[in-house]
Amino acid sequence: MREKTPQEYARELMEMYRANWSQTVQNTASVNTNEVLTEASRVATPITDEAVFEDGTGGLAVNVTTLRRLYPVKGATVTVFTGTPNTPTVIETDVTDESGKSGIFNLKTPVTAESQQAENGGVLPYASYNISVRSDGYVEQIAMNIPVFSGVISVQGIDLIPVAAAGGHTQPQIIEGGNDYNL
Repeated sequence: MREKTPQEYARELMEMYRANWSQTVQNTASVNTNEVLTEASRVATPITDEAVFEDGTGGLAVNVTTLRRLYPVKGATVTVFTGTPNTPTVIETDVTDESGKSGIFNLKTPVTAESQQAENGGVLPYASYNISVRSDGYVEQIAMNIPVFSGVISVQGIDLIPVAAAGGHTQPQIIEGGNDYNL
């Protein structure tokens, strides 16, 4: 069996994407208009930080794509955890929608008053969480030490690598996201 070139693989993915898009359009055409409006208004409703988060809570949303952020990955399992990849403590799990977006994870963070003091006793101004993203046909991606601040939604992009393009490497790819945010 011969290996596919990147161009052949990209063409195959585009054909799959177009086929899925056509199927989605056909399924949407047969749905009751009231259901579509309800779904659209739910998605389009603006979210304000004050309405969603209390002090000491922040949000984390994940956008999952493939082919250098060109195509969204529908149905990817996104897991937020603490600890190490070998001994994780799972906080919450979600599945991406057709646009590759997870829901917003509500996560604990340091309260604003503690995180904004010059001498805060070693309390970081944010909480660090880890993200694992899995989907059939792709290499698992693990993003470590993603900062989540109180009162805001942090957005993390994850670009999955197709197993066929990974050259036989199927071990999870770990991305270190740790930064020092000195406020």
